[in-house]
Amino acid sequence: MNNTVTLQNEKLTAKISSLGAQLLSLRSEKTEYMWQADKNVWGFTAPVLFPVCGSLNGGHYTFGKKRYEMPIHGFARFKEFEVENLTADKACFLLKSDSDTKKSYPFDFELRICFELSLNRLDITYCAKNTGNGKMYFSFGGHEGYSCPEGADEYFIKFENDSSLTRHMLENGFFNGKTEKINLINNTLFLDYKEFEKCTYIFKNINSQSVILGHKNGGRKVRIGFCNHTSLAVWTLPYRKYVCIEPWCGISEKQGFDGSLEKKDGIICIMPDEVFERTHFIEILG
Repeated sequence: MNNTVTLQNEKLTAKISSLGAQLLSLRSEKTEYMWQADKNVWGFTAPVLFPVCGSLNGGHYTFGKKRYEMPIHGFARFKEFEVENLTADKACFLLKSDSDTKKSYPFDFELRICFELSLNRLDITYCAKNTGNGKMYFSFGGHEGYSCPEGADEYFIKFENDSSLTRHMLENGFFNGKTEKINLINNTLFLDYKEFEKCTYIFKNINSQSVILGHKNGGRKVRIGFCNHTSLAVWTLPYRKYVCIEPWCGISEKQGFDGSLEKKDGIICIMPDEVFERTHFIEILG
């Protein structure tokens, strides 16, 4: 059953759906900061990416000499999570492996997504546990869509500690081996719809641990933190009123990759009973 949980403190209100443990809303008294899903434009707000980030060549991978089908970004966004813990300002959602997940992912796991409000900040923690008897391979990541009411090209992204970036180029959703150097102005990337027509921005192992998304003329401003994440994706489409800033522990595949899960770029491996945890945050600045 799809439930919506509401968290609230003196500064912010957050709403999260048990379907996909998806953040639906983050608002102050006057302002909504998240894109409000529109199926005619983009029907998500902040899907959880698990157990892969990005597309798989041919829509499948191999493990233990067996082939498994997997949709782009995995299946977690389509699954109903259990509300494991809930207080006024914190909620924890749990997804466990079952006979259905085993059809596309042959591992025993627990995936927890926890949300916690603290003043003007929302922490989002992803925690994967291997509950099986062998090694477990996976990736996970966030995909929050931030509202840009004036249009995404009226916004900028300022990097905490990068004066230039290397953009890894995608072709039909896969790395084609090409890169593009981006020289930033005062550590700032100004969003341009023409650039998104080329492909998504994918940055690997950047120096910054946070970025600020802000409107060129002031007002709306949000800091997104992603300490110890290995890549960052930035995505929108022409003339859309949102931009996604996506902290990943994982990466898209190269063109022609043979599909072996153990050899996939950015794959995480944990042993039985081992836990892998990462937190990213959204801090409202204006």
